Amino acid sequence: MKTFAWCLLGAMALITAPTAIPNSCGQDAPKPNQRAEFMRLKLNYSKSVLQGLVTEDFAAIADGARKLKRLSQAAEWEVPTIPHVEEYLAYTTDFQRIADDLMKSAKAKNLDGATLAYTRMTINCVDCHKFVRGFAK
Repeated sequence: MKTFAWCLLGAMALITAPTAIPNSCGQDAPKPNQRAEFMRLKLNYSKSVLQGLVTEDFAAIADGARKLKRLSQAAEWEVPTIPHVEEYLAYTTDFQRIADDLMKSAKAKNLDGATLAYTRMTINCVDCHKFVRGFAK
């Protein structure tokens, strides 16, 4: 009977252990692997927009733009450790505005407007990444 009680107690501990582990909400910045996965997801959404552009799939363009904007509003996007955070936030605000422009162009089936918005978004991403890497050196 004692063995059964100990096994039951051990099983209960294993089942409830995950709820006792604090989540990442209180952390200042995501771990490098989390950030890499987040950036990979952002890149995949960007690729889906490009594929939508070359195939004139306006639903895919709008969906990719919507997902990109949603990512830009996620906690992982905000990096409180970046110096000159005001400039970083300006890149984020521009990105969100461009994502809105991309969605509007896709909904209007305006291929030229969507292509221009995607190009502006790509430039924004490259400039922001250069900005962030400049402080990492």
